[in-house]
Amino acid sequence: MTGIRFMDEIAAPRRSTVHSSALRPSRRQSTESEIPLSEYVVAMAVDVPQLELYTHVSKDLQLWIERIKGIYKEAEDEALKMTPELFQEFVLADEEGQNELLHQLKLIKANKHAQAKSEWYDWKMQWVKQLYEKADQGFRDLEADAKVLENIIRQTQEVVPALDKEYENLLRELEQEQADVAELENCDQDYLNELKTTIQEQSVALEAFRADVDEGKAKLDRLQEKLEEIEAQKLETTNAIQVAERQIQVQKNSTHAEVFRLKDELEALQNLHMLQVTKVLPELFKFRFASSYDVSIPCENFRPVVKEVSIARVQSAKLKYKDAFPALSLLILNTASSLITRSNGDLNIRQIVERLGDYWSACSQLLTQLKLVAIKYPVTVTHGEDDDSGFTATVTLMLPNKKAKALISFIFDTRTFSSWPISIQSIQCDVKVAYGPIQRDTLQEAILGRLREATIADNYGCLLDACTVALDCYA
Repeated sequence: MTGIRFMDEIAAPRRSTVHSSALRPSRRQSTESEIPLSEYVVAMAVDVPQLELYTHVSKDLQLWIERIKGIYKEAEDEALKMTPELFQEFVLADEEGQNELLHQLKLIKANKHAQAKSEWYDWKMQWVKQLYEKADQGFRDLEADAKVLENIIRQTQEVVPALDKEYENLLRELEQEQADVAELENCDQDYLNELKTTIQEQSVALEAFRADVDEGKAKLDRLQEKLEEIEAQKLETTNAIQVAERQIQVQKNSTHAEVFRLKDELEALQNLHMLQVTKVLPELFKFRFASSYDVSIPCENFRPVVKEVSIARVQSAKLKYKDAFPALSLLILNTASSLITRSNGDLNIRQIVERLGDYWSACSQLLTQLKLVAIKYPVTVTHGEDDDSGFTATVTLMLPNKKAKALISFIFDTRTFSSWPISIQSIQCDVKVAYGPIQRDTLQEAILGRLREATIADNYGCLLDACTVALDCYA
């Protein structure tokens, strides 16, 4: 009545176009020629995705058909129980009303058909896009494979000539070996067995010779090592002989002139270092420094007993040289003794001599500085209650223009004067104004400024320059 037909009643015409792969001969028929690799690639990139899609769509359509059949059966059951209103209206309507209802139903059918076709076209277009994407991906993979194959083919073409040549050489060797085998098979077998026996005997003899050669090499190595040891002993003996001959020659050729020359050199070295060794015994070592101090070092088998070291002033030096600062000379002597006896750790003779030499050298330079000051200004030296407190050198400055008098005190502790001029920057200064219109701070700043300019390399007359700079402040 409505003209509606369901899908299972539709006889859809078959498509007249088929895929190009369907026109190709069956694989079973192409037994004479092998299937090319391109067909495998086309099948994997085109046919397999289509087959998967068709399988999915067919399963989906089967499910929809089963579902629609159920819906159709339910609709028939409902129609048997209760006639739809549309059918009742169609039966009760006149011919014109029936024609209008049929027209409306046709319009609805056409609309639904068009919607279904539109959805089908949309789905098909999406499917085609997916196929194009897979085809493009397959094409890119093919291009990449083509590049890889191109490199492989090029490498193979480079290797093939060498392989062909090697193959030809192997064939020639095979033919030669086959010819040799055939010749051996055709020759006299008894003579061949005799040759084999001879070869085996020669192999045994050769192994014996090789063992003898290895044994000879081992003996040669041992003899070579022994020869090297003998050469080393010979060299040592030769050196000992040369040393002995040189000593014999020195003993034979030495004269009194040589002895006096060596004695003069020793005296020159002692004068250079202001050191004169007077006694060397296992239990005592004595030397004189600068012809002024006698140092006695008790020893035990040439190992000094530091606590018993004694230092004394040479009596002849007291009469020969005038002592400008007697109090300072006594302090220097006492400090030298305490510098050694109070030292921490074990000292050998060399360290004691070096330490005393450095100390007296520092004291000599400091005495030179004070003597330069004493030439122009009065200098008074006083020391503290004990020897460790150092001493103070007081310089008297007269300023006639100001009718003033100032007392400049240079304070030296034990560390400062025992390591002069390294400790020149640690010297202390104090200024006292006896009388007159002069400023203590002005004089002290001028003195300290000059002392700060003094260095280890350039310090000659720095104390005298400091006093002169202070005097020039009120010139």
